[in-house]
Amino acid sequence: MKKKKKSFADLYREIKELPENRTFLHHKESGRWKTFSKAQFLENVRFLTLAFAAEGWRGRQIAIAIAPSSYWLMIDYALMLSGAVSVPLFTNISTKNLRFQIADADLHTVFIQTREQERIILEADSTITCIDIDSTDPGRKSLADFITQGREIDTNDPGRFAELLVKISPDDLVTIVYTSGTSGLPKGVELTHSNLTSQIIDTGLKYTFDPKTDSALSLLPLAHIFERMVMHFYLSTGMSIYFADDVRNVGDLLRSVHPTIMTVVPRLLEKVCFKMRLKAMAASLLKRLIALIAFHRAQSKDPLCRKIWLDRLLDTLVYAKLRDALGGKIRMLISGGAPLADDLYRFFLNIGIPLYQGYGLTEASPVICANAPGENRVGTCGRHFTHTEVKINTTGELLARGPGIMKGYHNNPQATRETVDEEGWLNTGDLATIDDDGYVTITGRSKELAKTSTGKYIATPFIEQLLLASGWFDHVLVVGNNRPFVTALLMVDPVSVNGYAGRHGLKDAAEVVETRKFQKKIFRLIKKINKKLNHWEKIRNFYLISETLTIEGGDLTPSMKLARNHVEARFNEVIENMYTGHI
Repeated sequence: MKKKKKSFADLYREIKELPENRTFLHHKESGRWKTFSKAQFLENVRFLTLAFAAEGWRGRQIAIAIAPSSYWLMIDYALMLSGAVSVPLFTNISTKNLRFQIADADLHTVFIQTREQERIILEADSTITCIDIDSTDPGRKSLADFITQGREIDTNDPGRFAELLVKISPDDLVTIVYTSGTSGLPKGVELTHSNLTSQIIDTGLKYTFDPKTDSALSLLPLAHIFERMVMHFYLSTGMSIYFADDVRNVGDLLRSVHPTIMTVVPRLLEKVCFKMRLKAMAASLLKRLIALIAFHRAQSKDPLCRKIWLDRLLDTLVYAKLRDALGGKIRMLISGGAPLADDLYRFFLNIGIPLYQGYGLTEASPVICANAPGENRVGTCGRHFTHTEVKINTTGELLARGPGIMKGYHNNPQATRETVDEEGWLNTGDLATIDDDGYVTITGRSKELAKTSTGKYIATPFIEQLLLASGWFDHVLVVGNNRPFVTALLMVDPVSVNGYAGRHGLKDAAEVVETRKFQKKIFRLIKKINKKLNHWEKIRNFYLISETLTIEGGDLTPSMKLARNHVEARFNEVIENMYTGHI
């Protein structure tokens, strides 16, 4: 990758120079693939840029609330080239957070795609102008109308687009991305052109993609900076991109698209692994025995160790089928967003699926370090990006400095000063170690360390990760701060538990969690996990929750993480009961 890219104007020009790709972007419309060539994508971005600039949006915040698609990327790109500030927006967050984001970003215009999105936004702020990209209503502008408007401007003033690109400075604010806000109101992270393009440059130094043979399947929300940055990197390579219409259809999509590249989160990998195991356990006795051996070896064997005859046999009998279930052509999975359990990491590597864990924050645009081909070490987050520096401070916290570090928090200079020091070092809030070879290992989150009433520290995320890896739970909340011992709220995974219900003649998840048989099963699981923990970390009590937690109810953040303070307050009575009678 050339390092000359300092803005999305530079990136646009580079993409234009790439060979044509007639199957550049794909998303589903009415169940069928809608395809755009590279030339069509660039033309639409050009016309939208001209139309947005004509609206007088330069320097103003404009929100995108539509589903991930080719259109999402076109709008995002055009807003940035027009001089506007793109603000990704979730509409399924709590009303409180939605109102805060609209007011904090001073939003006046939002791109939407459904009437439900419009209703939610107008309930939060009735003064907002909603642009329905698919609208056919008279008097309402659609995306097609903006494209037509831009085409007319281009015809009448062919040099106007180039003039807009020249106005762009690398230090211009290009987007405000709101953090999840797991323990309070979200913060608006301000990122510049150079913040994002520096990430594209460094990603290209770690990973090599071939647009002739590689294709990507996008499963994650584009409103998250991780997937959004990756998409812009994909665009810069000229490779084909497919957008999932529903993550629940991932199995069918993998078999129809046959992608070679995907970015994923650990929770998705946990569910894929769990479903693979369940399917294998439904086979005949002999096949179940072989599958048990295969899964155990894949999860425990060092991927760097030489393969023996057993590995080759298991590959033929089991692993090849697992690869086929993932489309048969995956050559790279990049995981981020949360810690990846070591046994899960080993599992995918040993079945022949190259998996690379990375680490970052929205405030870093987002990647700080990542494993990559030729430098992949299980249990770590890899080495730092080329143009990023990392170090550990005196309290064990990871600090990062480089061109990707945010401009600051929107309307919050105090929080900015508390997070980025005068020398440009970002305080990540994560505890870490860096080995002699430069590999970074995250050991916990400084603010999530619980301290029992006996004075012992507990890394709650680590315990939660062990529980989630079992596949039985959608979310887990480990409780222990200022308590005599550790307990856990276990929100069961509806797919897994409903499957259990069907096999045991039970009605639903609510009925399953009440059965003594299932409770004993979970008790055995926790007993097994406790063997991996220090005595003060061991889970002494638990409570199973069958209801589905929602973003709308404030239980979850837009990135599907547990809103810890909210959930702990909501289930306070249950938590207190788990400690009743104990000393």
